Amino acid sequence: MPPLTWPIDPASLIQTFEVRHNSPSAGALFAWAARTVESLHYLDDVDRSYDTSHTVIGGHRPDVADVAHARWATGACITALDLCAAGLGRSFCGHAGQRELDLTDFDLSQPSKLKAARRTQLPTPAAQWIDAVCSDANYKKIKEARNWLVHSHPTQHYTIAIGGPPVRLKLGVGGSQLEVRHIVEVARDVATSHVSTFLKLLAVI
Repeated sequence: MPPLTWPIDPASLIQTFEVRHNSPSAGALFAWAARTVESLHYLDDVDRSYDTSHTVIGGHRPDVADVAHARWATGACITALDLCAAGLGRSFCGHAGQRELDLTDFDLSQPSKLKAARRTQLPTPAAQWIDAVCSDANYKKIKEARNWLVHSHPTQHYTIAIGGPPVRLKLGVGGSQLEVRHIVEVARDVATSHVSTFLKLLAVI
């Protein structure tokens, strides 16, 4: 598939926001979020090619490729969205620490006084965007898969293919068995949808 074509050029939206709020550090985070989404479309092409050809570059084992693609997909998706939240923290909340804020620092599903205080500093559309992301069932699915892959030992389901192409690895997440191809597609779509919406918000917040 061709590279992602944004509905509106991210660079122009980000540059206008930077000037209006005098926040180049936030602009850099937003630009990195956009590039991270684009990397997911590249991954989708790589994974789709492997899914069709059943050939792993460099002769690596299929299960190694599957785990690598699943980590890439879930990690990049969550990172892209967290970078948007980080930029909001820099722009509106006076955050200046070395550790960037992320979505969980604004998510009131697990409330705290500090989170509530941060939320009052955000423009209403930005707070609504955070709530939309955090309530997205597919976002929750990808985040759980990412957490399992990064912080735990996920349940892995292998099927041995005798005399045929390799069968894609499935990860046990939330009581379901998710094939890596599905994880890549969902991660791509979640990041693309929410970051696209966020970039449009930059013109009005």
